[in-house]
Amino acid sequence: MEVLTSQDYKEKTSQGAVVVDVGADWCPDCRKIAPMMDALAKDYSQVKIFKVDFDKSEDLKESLGIKRIPTLIFYKDGAEVGQRLVEPDTKSVIEAEFKKLV
Repeated sequence: MEVLTSQDYKEKTSQGAVVVDVGADWCPDCRKIAPMMDALAKDYSQVKIFKVDFDKSEDLKESLGIKRIPTLIFYKDGAEVGQRLVEPDTKSVIEAEFKKLV
């Protein structure tokens, strides 16, 4: 999955159905949902999924108001939609938001 920076964030989330996964390599919960996100990426090929590195994108993390990871943010044509998922722990919870997005 492509990693976003503050420079390309707005452009990459501006069109279509997009999910942004904010996390870090050292985060156990982030590693736990990684295979779920990979599976959902295959099942929902019409949804673009991007990552934001919690440690490397301080400015982006601040502007998005991220306090805990993993956090999933859902966009439709540039507008944040649905609810953010903070520390989701099951594929079914994440997939429910994917279904709303498409």
